[in-house]
Amino acid sequence: MTPEQLKASILQRAMEGKLVPQDPNDEPASELLKRIKAEKEKLIKEGKIKRDKNETEIFRGDDGLHYEKFHDGSVKPFPKNVPDGWVIAHFPDICELAIGSIKRGPFGSSITKSMFVPKSENTFKVYEQGNAIRKTIDYGHYWLAEKDYIRVRGFEVIPGDIIISCAGTIGEAFVIPEKAPKGVINQALLRLRINEKVIDKEYFLLLFSSLVDTLKSNAVGSAIKNLASVKFLKYEVPFLLPPLQEQKRILKKIEILFKKNEEYNKYYDQNIQINSEFPEKLRKSILQYAMQGKLVPQDSTDEPVEVLLDKIREEKQRLFEEGKLKKKDLQESIIYQGEDNSYYEKNNKEVLQLENIPSIPETWKYLRFHQIVNYYMGKTPPRSVSTYWGNDIPWVSIADMVSNGTIHSTKEALSNRFKANIQEKISPPNTLLMSFKLTVGKVSLLGIEAAHNEAIISIFPYADTKEIMKMYLFKFLPEIVKYGDAKEAIKGTTLNSKSIDALLVPLPPMEEQKRIVAKIKKLDLSITKLIYIKHKN
Repeated sequence: MTPEQLKASILQRAMEGKLVPQDPNDEPASELLKRIKAEKEKLIKEGKIKRDKNETEIFRGDDGLHYEKFHDGSVKPFPKNVPDGWVIAHFPDICELAIGSIKRGPFGSSITKSMFVPKSENTFKVYEQGNAIRKTIDYGHYWLAEKDYIRVRGFEVIPGDIIISCAGTIGEAFVIPEKAPKGVINQALLRLRINEKVIDKEYFLLLFSSLVDTLKSNAVGSAIKNLASVKFLKYEVPFLLPPLQEQKRILKKIEILFKKNEEYNKYYDQNIQINSEFPEKLRKSILQYAMQGKLVPQDSTDEPVEVLLDKIREEKQRLFEEGKLKKKDLQESIIYQGEDNSYYEKNNKEVLQLENIPSIPETWKYLRFHQIVNYYMGKTPPRSVSTYWGNDIPWVSIADMVSNGTIHSTKEALSNRFKANIQEKISPPNTLLMSFKLTVGKVSLLGIEAAHNEAIISIFPYADTKEIMKMYLFKFLPEIVKYGDAKEAIKGTTLNSKSIDALLVPLPPMEEQKRIVAKIKKLDLSITKLIYIKHKN
């Protein structure tokens, strides 16, 4: 896992109420919002603010799930679980009740270059996107005279305001510090005034960073993407809000974890450098040496491969009788070495010579991939059906895979609504995954229960109760697929089910597989240590 992925995972857990335990003594966030709502109703009656006709209603259904009812009568389910004491909120719930607490910058014609004057004691700053992006008040050199400032004072910026970039670079946020110059925002900024009785400002910044992807995906415009309307921001970007005290605990926990992540980042960078310096040819030669039975000695006391194959046949026959395999899955070919030392494959009555096949020990067997494993491809729900996507079932794409490592988190997840469509394709932890499209032969182990897309297969070796064959394939599949019948696609090479089935696997006895994997691990560790020592010195 990269430091960026780890940081994202920490933030995700924090925003879902999974980072720190809930405390029943905390005042629920719902009570905070009730008081805010009562205050709001009072101000409406006094005519100080107006009721927003676009305001939505969030309620809990008889099924225990949360729903949002919109002003037009439509109802939409909330895809995430709501922890105890938390509420579903919108931006107006956490902003000051005063008019203009959520304010997009003025139209371009409201502030023009003709108004700009040299900086002096009596001028007012025009805050720009660069201030939000660079997190500084020092950026920019546009200033207004007092008369023009008064005319656009509704867009003024005061200390504590949060400005957010809205065009091109979307979602960069900056808190205006004390003693910042008086001024106004331009058309490329959004101004927020947070109610700190409801939400801690530092927590808001973390929360907002978790929503940026949503804002970007809903941006409008062709040449330059712009943040969607204020209306969209107000009522179409719901989020989970914890009690105020829990917010503070989350911030403390994140501070600790981010410091540890910084340390992890240093070691990660070192490891990346070490891996880049690792002699790839040596790595490849070790694997090839191992795949030809030359890395560890053969042991006459090992249970023969034929015994393993009999166990595989028994399991496949049982699965066939249970209706979990088709008759074609029971079909086998026999690969053998002829007197001329060439390898041949007998399939039914047909015998074909296999070219460029390295010799393997007599105690080994060449087998086709489909003969020794069961596998299935994943599925991607339609992007157009938003209810299929949520936060219930982690969903692995190739980008989430960790080469020769373990997957602990994913960028996206599916909802339980889609679960019925993939019930049999939710892979348990420790499942072996392999990509076969575009990035061919990338392997990872699942550290979590997850589904995956159609460019990845979940692999389940037959008769592998001790998971020895799985770890053998984990080491060698990246090399094995190089000799598969890959086809050129628009974005790169790809395998299909036929070429995956036909992958040629050199299979040693089970105990020898175990010794080979252990030896490779030992060699990898030794080489890594040597390179690290060299790098350190």
